Amino acid sequence: MSEMAAAAHALHVYQDDTTLSTTVAAFLAPAFAEGHAAISIGTRPHIAAIEQRLRTDGHDVDGARSRGQYVTLDAEKAVALLLRDGLPTQQTFDRVVGEHVARLSARHGEVRAFGEIVNLLWRDGKRAAALRLEELWNGALGRHPLALVCGYSARVIQDTPVTGSLEAIGAVHDHVLPAPGKA
Repeated sequence: MSEMAAAAHALHVYQDDTTLSTTVAAFLAPAFAEGHAAISIGTRPHIAAIEQRLRTDGHDVDGARSRGQYVTLDAEKAVALLLRDGLPTQQTFDRVVGEHVARLSARHGEVRAFGEIVNLLWRDGKRAAALRLEELWNGALGRHPLALVCGYSARVIQDTPVTGSLEAIGAVHDHVLPAPGKA
């Protein structure tokens, strides 16, 4: 996978929606260009903005979707499906997310994924659930040729009263994906 190795788990802390959509579209673009797979798990407005950016950059989002190369999931709906007794489980993760990743990787090889379920959980004070979900993603990274970017709003992290929050989030990622134009 160009710029991110398979089994990479990146953190992207974004300041605004434009930065998020630009960064995520740039991350997903190689999947479209190289015939691999992509999955976006985000809020409806964020997915729409990411797809618009991909289209603007010349990628055939609708064609990729019709070929089964691109899948989107509503992060807000996924939250309700993932949690059991307040935490995601391996079983719920596999049912909601993992089956898509497995199918995409079997059919298209490498998979690039964007997810912001963790941001929604963190925003709602469900920090243990967010960190558990990050761990489940790390497990999927060990089973599939997968690169993942997790989007966290800087505002959500800044509003967190828990000392060490950014360190906890950073500990479950292997690197930070910079904003466009940043080194």
